[in-house]
Amino acid sequence: MPSLTREQCLAYGSRLKERTILITGAGSGFGRETALAFANLGAKVVLGDVNLTGLAETVQMVHAAHGSGVAVSAKCDVTAWDDQVALFDLGKKTFGSIDIVLPNAGISEVGLLSDHAGSGDRPTPPDMTTLEVDLIGVLYTTRLALWHFEKDTRVDPGLQCVCFTGSLSTFYGANNGPMYGASKAGILGIVKGILDHCQDSGIRAVTVCPYFTKTGLMTDDFVHPNPKQGMCNMEDVVAAFVVSITDPDHNFGCWLIPDAQGVFRMETTGQLVGAEGARRPKAEKVSAKL
Repeated sequence: MPSLTREQCLAYGSRLKERTILITGAGSGFGRETALAFANLGAKVVLGDVNLTGLAETVQMVHAAHGSGVAVSAKCDVTAWDDQVALFDLGKKTFGSIDIVLPNAGISEVGLLSDHAGSGDRPTPPDMTTLEVDLIGVLYTTRLALWHFEKDTRVDPGLQCVCFTGSLSTFYGANNGPMYGASKAGILGIVKGILDHCQDSGIRAVTVCPYFTKTGLMTDDFVHPNPKQGMCNMEDVVAAFVVSITDPDHNFGCWLIPDAQGVFRMETTGQLVGAEGARRPKAEKVSAKL
């Protein structure tokens, strides 16, 4: 029995109405699906991606459902500081403020740390692309989010949140993916590192950590390491993003989707071992009022 059903995850979705949400990596996967879900809940969305075709498709989907005044977009390479500055500026200029930020853009492992092909008699440096996108890009987005929150001149800015896209690799690493695993572990380090500042400033800092989910990062020949565990449902992942941002009783912590069984809320790291031997993070049971 999952700690939170999808319905419980959406219980506070009305808090997103008229909020402005900036999402990187919005051209596919979690970025696209959260953009559509947030717009359905009445939010305005600021979308960035290097995949301009996918980005345009996401914007078209939002506009088709809610009109042209709900979404704006721009090319955004998250490793380029100026691209990110421009995306935030676009959101601020268009909608007046940035309320919620999802540093979501990410890629899978590029190259192998152990691959020395072509190095000859001298070692060559590893390909750092994954780290640059999945960690440095996230740090850029986080810095800009905190800056814009601080500059918000509204008397009551209300819901301000940075919602990170982690994974189970945040806790367990990634086999044959040291750069990816290090980047996702770094997400937890970022959240813990900004915790005091966020608490003092009334900012939410939360993390959503899904396991294997069918997204653009998943190749057609992917084989699940534990088939009995099953792929995560995209609907559960999106629901986890919504509840992590909107639940008024939990400003920090992680929401995990370890399998097809639903969403779990975790306040501290740890693990449970399920009947199938799958590692399952310790999660608190949903409170009665949810």
